[in-house]
Amino acid sequence: MNEKNRKLFINFILVAIVSFALLYIGVRIVLDNPITMQNILAYLGFSMFLGLVSSALSRMKPGIAYLVFILGILVGYIAMYRAFFSNLSGWEELSGLMSLFIWILIGLGVGLLAQFGYYLYNKFKKEH
Repeated sequence: MNEKNRKLFINFILVAIVSFALLYIGVRIVLDNPITMQNILAYLGFSMFLGLVSSALSRMKPGIAYLVFILGILVGYIAMYRAFFSNLSGWEELSGLMSLFIWILIGLGVGLLAQFGYYLYNKFKKEH
């Protein structure tokens, strides 16, 4: 395995493990909800998806999309835990998970737009 593939694999593993751990801790420990095998499989799938997307985005140069996506993940988890700790009369779990998904999508969308803008800027700069 060459150095580039090793970095992509490490990125995938780190994002997937941290994401899974934060989801599991948030739902099982903070919310004190029972976890089923179906929940674990869903958390694994979601975490692996985040790891794959982050690894794919880390291949782009200069990596604007990757950094904004990771920032979106971090803000999403902060918003999720903030909702979990607030008293929303039973809506903590749903609002927390929805805020996580929304922030991740915002991070991905803004990151890709910024990356595309950077690409266009360089393309037109080279032509003139």
